[in-house]
Amino acid sequence: VLELGGEILLTCKSSRAEPITVEGWTWQNNTFQPWGLPELLRDIWRAPVRVPRSKVPQFLNQVWPRLTTMGDLEANFTLDDFVLEPQQPLFLLELKGGLAQLGGLLQCAYGPRVMTLGLTASDEALWLPDPGMPTRYSTRDLISERAALARLQRSGFSGPDEQGKLQLVGENAVLNFFAREFPKLQREWTVSLEERLQRSTTDKLERIEPQFQITPSGVQWFDLGVVFASSSGESFQPAEIQRLLLSGQSHTRLKNGKMAVIDTEAVEEFQEVLRDCAPQQHGQAYRINHQQAGFLESTLGQHVGWRMQAPAAWRERAAHQTGEAQLECPPLGDLEPILRPYQKQGVAWLHFLRANQFGGILADEMGLGKTLQALAYLRHVRQTQPNTPPMLIVCPTSLVFNWVAESQRFTPSLKVLALHGPDRHLRFQEIPNSDLVITSYALIRRDADRYRELEFDTAVLDEAQHIKNRQTQNAQAVKAVRAANRIVLTGTPLENSVLDLWSIFDFLMPGYLGTAQDFRERYELPIAREKDARAQARLTRRLRPFLLRRLKREVAADLPQKLEQVSFCELSPDQRSVYQQVIEASRKEILDAVGAQGVAKSRMLVLTALLRLRQVCCDLRLLKLDGVNPTTASGKLDMFGELLEEVIDGGHRVLVFSQFVSMLTLLKERLTAEGIEFCYLDGSTVDRAAVVNRFQRTDTIPVFLISLKAGGVGLNLTGADTVIHFDPWWNPAVEDQATDRAHRIGQTKVVTSYKLITRDTVEEKILTLQNRKREIIQATIGGEEEFAGALSWEEIQELLA
Repeated sequence: VLELGGEILLTCKSSRAEPITVEGWTWQNNTFQPWGLPELLRDIWRAPVRVPRSKVPQFLNQVWPRLTTMGDLEANFTLDDFVLEPQQPLFLLELKGGLAQLGGLLQCAYGPRVMTLGLTASDEALWLPDPGMPTRYSTRDLISERAALARLQRSGFSGPDEQGKLQLVGENAVLNFFAREFPKLQREWTVSLEERLQRSTTDKLERIEPQFQITPSGVQWFDLGVVFASSSGESFQPAEIQRLLLSGQSHTRLKNGKMAVIDTEAVEEFQEVLRDCAPQQHGQAYRINHQQAGFLESTLGQHVGWRMQAPAAWRERAAHQTGEAQLECPPLGDLEPILRPYQKQGVAWLHFLRANQFGGILADEMGLGKTLQALAYLRHVRQTQPNTPPMLIVCPTSLVFNWVAESQRFTPSLKVLALHGPDRHLRFQEIPNSDLVITSYALIRRDADRYRELEFDTAVLDEAQHIKNRQTQNAQAVKAVRAANRIVLTGTPLENSVLDLWSIFDFLMPGYLGTAQDFRERYELPIAREKDARAQARLTRRLRPFLLRRLKREVAADLPQKLEQVSFCELSPDQRSVYQQVIEASRKEILDAVGAQGVAKSRMLVLTALLRLRQVCCDLRLLKLDGVNPTTASGKLDMFGELLEEVIDGGHRVLVFSQFVSMLTLLKERLTAEGIEFCYLDGSTVDRAAVVNRFQRTDTIPVFLISLKAGGVGLNLTGADTVIHFDPWWNPAVEDQATDRAHRIGQTKVVTSYKLITRDTVEEKILTLQNRKREIIQATIGGEEEFAGALSWEEIQELLA
């Protein structure tokens, strides 16, 4: 029996019908079995055991799951009653000393509690109880704490010592710190200087800051002038600034005897930004394309002391590009009450792009209505400019019907022409009389010659990953389309590699990101190989003016909570035997191949081995072996049956995803045998719309079996509130996409997602790898080949261990 107050109280009760417990062992089923509880709870039958608040999170994480599996358990609370959340620290830096030597003390504050970094152990007060609510806890952000300390150490500070004090010794080191890192810390932390140090920095130091003059020189260009000067007015020639940069020093002596400091890293970064803008020398200034205004303004705006003079109109347009100014949405007519505020801002943003001849990526998270925003924008253009050429939508084959249906629902006044099927060429003559032309990537590739003869007002690409490779026929076909305005829709831009983004922008605004080779050298290689944070930040600023992304948690407060759960199961004995055989044979084959031809040329062997192991984890019958017993072929299938029974008994409806169509076939056979009605969709399904509509409109159908590759995007399946991923995919973002088929606007229930994982197998190792490298995987990996190519030899050995 567990009772919750300010702490958790555990008591034990038994009867003769209950198993007898003695000294941590249980007599049950004619044998003694270890109880398996921590020492703290071994005497629970003698007297109540109290778990203090500081230990409650550890108890819930480690002990509670074992208690729930040991028999009858009574409690006046559930896990859902508890809130465990990280808390952001506020960093406090105290500096003392002089310009020859600095002392520092770095602390972090969590509310009223202040800890000194270097003195407070990482496991001390890890969980911080909320004094006002016994079920709420926050946790220290140890990663941020370590990063803050490392930041000072990278600036030259040694320590902390036994008192938590840091030391920075030497005039050069101190002046470089005040020149480069100190201004940033002042903006991000609470920094205090003792009186003597404050007096020294005020009396003896000046800063050299650049001053910028913006002069518009037409619609497409503006001129940028740059002058460097100290706070007392002493100016510096570009050659003098370059000398400082080359010397590595961030300080110089002024004519008035004071020491001047300059943030040489910031100046070097500005020079990189200037190079990105590809300016033309124009007298004493640089002439820059107006597309770069937002990128340049956001760069200059990072530095408090950098002054910029620019006309109000230029600043206003730059502010709109960077998202710092609110845009006005045009009248939407009957869509006015339908679109939410953030969607109206999306429409306004699309109109801003059009007015300034920009292209852009509407990258809202899946389920936030990108299609509706695009249709509202396109309809307004057609209504206000009826003589413009038609609009073109290019999307995956599976989404053609979705665009037609959404247009019929929200913008029925638009004349829609869907060009698909073998007789589509007969309808090309209808294009001039249409408002909206919809086709697929596969067909525009085949019909590329026909489209070269046409002109469109706007070209919209949906699911832009189809042109991520600039050399494919898909990419070349859509880039050859003649359209004055270009828009891309995608819900997961982070899945695209850095070079993928170049290909997308080459469609949107050719030349904005330079040549493919230059982009590779300046961004792709530094970010992918060297993890260059400055290059990543620069690229983010460069993309931000033309990429609008909103997340559900930011804009859709009425969207129900999405719960995710990993459900582990065991391999059956037959599976375990085959798994060991496959992994041992694969390990030997791969080791021999690596020894003979190296890791790079052995990638396909690795991929094949991992594929076979994942198939074993699902069901032995996927390997097409002789003599497989169906009743012992899959431990996961048994767990799936139990979970499905619980889901259906609870009145829920479920989407079941698998990457293996052959696994879906086995699930179909099982559901048919058990008399459970279901819908089914894979790559061979002809009428996807009919299948989707049947599931959405028929509440008595509890199960929808879906191929992950064929149904992971573009479907609205809010009729389900449960998602089961039968097998894990390499990239967790792809799984998230599939889950979001149910977790979309229009869903009125909490969506629960189950990921089925076999223990002690490659599936569990994939899950561990996902959690360890989630950001890298999402940013760079799409499919299996890319995954295998991104694995290090150590990670390959780990997966095959």
